[in-house]
Order: sequence, then structure tokens, then C-alpha cells
Amino acid sequence: MIAVLRTLLVSAVLGGLVLLGYWQISTDRQRKALAELEALNERMHQQLAARQAMIDRLGRTRRLAHVQVLGQRPGADGVPETDILFIELDDEGAELARQQFTIPGDVLFIDAWSVKFAHEHVAMGHPLFGRALVLLRRVYSERMAPIDGFPIDTPGAVPPGYAVGEVGRFEKRLWEHFWAIAGDARLAASMGVRVAQGEAVYKPIAPGQAFELTVDAVGGMSLAPLLEGQTGSRALSRADG
Repeated sequence: MIAVLRTLLVSAVLGGLVLLGYWQISTDRQRKALAELEALNERMHQQLAARQAMIDRLGRTRRLAHVQVLGQRPGADGVPETDILFIELDDEGAELARQQFTIPGDVLFIDAWSVKFAHEHVAMGHPLFGRALVLLRRVYSERMAPIDGFPIDTPGAVPPGYAVGEVGRFEKRLWEHFWAIAGDARLAASMGVRVAQGEAVYKPIAPGQAFELTVDAVGGMSLAPLLEGQTGSRALSRADG
């Protein structure tokens, strides 16, 4: 009888040890699986965040200038004369420079040199190739030849507000050799340029209107009207004051 009880006791102990070992193994596996799941979830969150950041960079726009139509009056030959205030902005929307022009007619043209980089460089936020570059050149109207337009910035010079250092030197080289880059695919590729070209935006204007000139991260200027009373920048607010 004692032998039977001893056998049962030993069996129970062994069975308990087996169950305990199985429980520990199962718990360890569960912990490992949970840790792997959490790590996978973290990687997915990081990848989604990186993807969203790339989408945001590709869709980003940058303000270049504000244009305010100050007035309009009949000219001597029956063609209206339009007064505009052109305010260049930095990336923070602060004023860099302002100029006032009087153009014949009521259709405003703004042209510029633009340099556009590969979409993947823009998406990754490359320090040199991470956004399209624009050098504003001149303002004119449908009643003027472009060559007779009013200059905004000096071709071949780095516009005011550009960063010094490597970025500024790189951009200065682009403007100094702009047309060579625009016409030479190998030279453009060596400098990371997808396309370099002149481009212009234009639209009819009337007294009291205000417009914002922007550029997309991958290239392309837009001239969008502001709502009445909307300034969108500290610079235009000062101009109204």
C-alpha cells in the first residue's frame, strides 16, 4: 500500500513538473510571439510614418511672393495702366524685398527660371535636391514683350534670403550655369537636375485683388487669388498698413 502511494505521489510530482514545464514553455512562446508582434507593429508604424513623410514632402508648396493690385486707370492710348506691389517672401512668409511696377494692360505675367529634381530625392528630403528651386526674373503684361519686362532678381545671382554654406554655393552654381544645364542632359544629371527651364504664370488682374505666388516641391509655379481681406503673410499685412 505504501509502495502504491509512493508511486502515486511520484507520478503526481512528475506530472506537476511536466505541466509546469509545459506552462513555462507556453508562456515563453507567448511572450516571444507578443514581442515579435510588437516589433512588427513598430516597424509598420515607422514605415507608415516614413511613407507619409515622403508624401508630405512631395505635396509641399512654398510661398515665393505676394502680389497686390494697387490700382488701374485708363492710359493715353486707351490701354489701362495697372499698378502692382510685388513682395518677395522667404520660406517663413517674411518679407525679403518689395517692388512697385506699373504695367500696360490688365493681364499680369510673372516669369522665372526653375530647377526641378528627381521625385525620389524630393520624397527623401535630400539636403540639396529636396525641393524645386525658383529664381524670379521679371514682371510684364500681354502688352509688353518679355524682354521689356521689369526685372525682379538678377539672373546668375543667388536671390536674397538663400542659405549660405553648401546649399547656397550649390544653388549659386545652378543659376550661374542655368542655360548650360537646361540644354545638356549629362551636365544636368551630374548635378542631380531632372529639368531646368524658364516658365511663366499669368492671369487677368483688377484693382483690389491680391495673389499668392507658390511653387510645388517637385516643380511648377501657381498664382492663386487670395480671399478679400486675406493676406496670408506678415509681409502683405505690413504693405496694407
